[in-house]
Amino acid sequence: MQTLATACMICGVPLVISMHTDVAAIAASDLNFSNFGSGCIGRLHAKAGVFFTYWGYRNWAVAGATYFCVSQQARTIMEMAGVRATRIADGLWGPMVDRDIFRIDMPADKVEAERQRLSFGIEDAFLMVYVGRVTAEKDVGFLVKALQRARRRCILALVGPGSLVQELAPMHGPQHRIHCEGTFVGREQVALALRAADCCVSASTMETIGFTAMEAISCGTPMLAANAQGFAQHLSHGVNARLFTPNDDESFDCELETLMTTSRTGCWSREQLRESMATASVEACTVRVMRAYRSAWLGRFLPLRYFLTMLMFATQWFFALFIK
Repeated sequence: MQTLATACMICGVPLVISMHTDVAAIAASDLNFSNFGSGCIGRLHAKAGVFFTYWGYRNWAVAGATYFCVSQQARTIMEMAGVRATRIADGLWGPMVDRDIFRIDMPADKVEAERQRLSFGIEDAFLMVYVGRVTAEKDVGFLVKALQRARRRCILALVGPGSLVQELAPMHGPQHRIHCEGTFVGREQVALALRAADCCVSASTMETIGFTAMEAISCGTPMLAANAQGFAQHLSHGVNARLFTPNDDESFDCELETLMTTSRTGCWSREQLRESMATASVEACTVRVMRAYRSAWLGRFLPLRYFLTMLMFATQWFFALFIK
């Protein structure tokens, strides 16, 4: 990125960088974040990684980059990293969902076949689908424990790979009511799984926006999510989602029971759920992005910026000789 920022500065081309990953939260929660493991050295290595990531954000800003954040949470992260407010574009580019792929009108036979596959053909199953990395920092373990307390007809399908797959794959099957193959699937397959589900579920508290939620709702499937970060900012409790208190067993159980007994009429109908994501279309997002790009500028003190940018560029290449 420093190379790109340097090239853009030399050529006088505005650079707008999308920001949507909470690196600090991932490093704090994922014990496998560092190659040195989860011990003292690994934790120090993880903290160093976050420090230099934040340092990079500031360096790119010095080079004239403008950050266009996906959500208010992402904007807060940039402010915590020490990026000046003048280098952060007004407005937010999220939420966004490809409504042509994530839609209601999928072939009924394919939807039913996917539902039968994910729910092991269990009659009257209530299918909860989680999509994303099957890892500890995503609080997948919370969902697995919650499943053990839920009604016997509840099925949890974990769609995606991750470090917890090795532990959870042996539980795959109707006896444990967990579907976990641990394979990466394309967007079309994700859309089919979300359309086949009774709800999409996530206990993660580190989402800057939570794209899976937008994709599920665009498929006409309600969301059951932790009332935190991006989920709290972009979902409407009682309208297109049920939000539970993070890491609270009783709250999750209550919201799940409410969702299971809610009639899918009015705002909970598939059509109304999809309509609630109308402002998250690719077209609407493109308008916001183009507006941000038109407002991007290289900034003042260009000679000083040139010097600092070239210094950081040379420093990174120097260290690259020793770090693989």
